[in-house]
Parts: sequence; C-alpha cells; structure tokens
Amino acid sequence: MKKNKLVLLKNEPQHEEDVETIQEINEALTKIDQQYSVFTPDLQVFEQLVAAEQQKQKKKFRRDLIAFILIALFMTTALITAFFQLPLAYILIQGIATISFPVYSFYRYRKRVMRT
Repeated sequence: MKKNKLVLLKNEPQHEEDVETIQEINEALTKIDQQYSVFTPDLQVFEQLVAAEQQKQKKKFRRDLIAFILIALFMTTALITAFFQLPLAYILIQGIATISFPVYSFYRYRKRVMRT
C-alpha cells in the first residue's frame, strides 16, 4: 500500500527546492494569466441562446402535436368507417383491444417482478 504524503499549507517549506518550485509555479501561472485574458460573455448572449432554444422547443412541440392530432383523426375515421361499413369488424377490433391490453399489462408486470 502506498503512503500518501500530506502537505500542510500553513507550514513553511522545508527545503530550498520547495521554495524554488513554488516560485516557478507562481511565475508560470502569472505568465498564463497575462497571455490568456478571461472573457465573460454578455448577458445578452445567454438570453439569445435561451430564446433560440425555446423557439426550437416550440417548433418541436407544434410538430409533435400536429402529428398526434393527424394520427388520432385517422384512427377515429378508420374506426367510424369500420363501425358503419362493417359493424362486425368494429366489434372484433374493440374486443381484441379490450382483451389484449390487460393481457399485455399482466405479462409485462410479471416480467418486471421476476427481474427484481
């Protein structure tokens, strides 16, 4: 097992090499600070990013809502047509949906319970 060395900041450096190393590190950090200035973006930049993201979300929501409404209308139209044109087919579709949903839910719940 390796021993971790703990350097206490309050203690004075024990060797001259430590003092030199600390000075070199401080000088290097000062040079880096002088070469690369820190840029803080304006608040307007962030506000524009937020506004753009909100616009994207609104467009996506509208597209999804339109797709949902169109699919719902198609399914409703198909079921109404089936009900008036072929009542037997409508009753069969309703019966299959009524029976299959609870069976699917039961097996899914059972599978989840068996996993845990």
